[in-house]
Amino acid sequence: MAEGLTSMTTMTTATSPSRRIVLGAGVRLTRLPFGGAVLMNEKTLALVECAERDAALIGCLLSGECPGLAPDPGPDSDDADLRRVARDLLRSQWLVVTDEAK
Repeated sequence: MAEGLTSMTTMTTATSPSRRIVLGAGVRLTRLPFGGAVLMNEKTLALVECAERDAALIGCLLSGECPGLAPDPGPDSDDADLRRVARDLLRSQWLVVTDEAK
């Protein structure tokens, strides 16, 4: 159920100009020189290191400029990777969905 909800949330944010994905409260994103990234929670000092591919997907999610998502992507598609990253980071609150304007 939660997986489907996240997929719907991701798709809704892609089609609704008033909803977007942003960094969670107290979360900092640092891009690394080799192409990866690190997410750090300022309150707990928890870290998540992201490989180059996941860092690019995070950038896509934060920019709101993700290409149209297929309704039922295969397990090896780019859409499946994007949904996996979005699901994992939304569940753990590294990323959140907001209605606030930029």
